Amino acid sequence: MAGELVAVIIVFIVIGIPTICGTFLAAKKVGIKNQKSQMDEDEARIMQELHQGLSKMEKRIESLETIIIDKK
Repeated sequence: MAGELVAVIIVFIVIGIPTICGTFLAAKKVGIKNQKSQMDEDEARIMQELHQGLSKMEKRIESLETIIIDKK
C-alpha cells in the first residue's frame, strides 16, 4: 500500500507538475498574444482616424487658401 502511494507521488511529480506548469505557461502566452493583438487593432484604428482627420484638415486649409486668394 505504501509502495503504491510512493509510486503515485513520483508519477505526479515527474509527469503531473510539468504538465500543469506547461499548461499555465501556454495559457499565459496565449493571453499575452490576445492582448497584443487587441492593442494592435486599437492602434491601427486610431491611426486611421488620425489620417482621416488630417485629410479633412488639409482640404479645409486648401479651401481657405482658395477663398483668400480669390478675395485678393
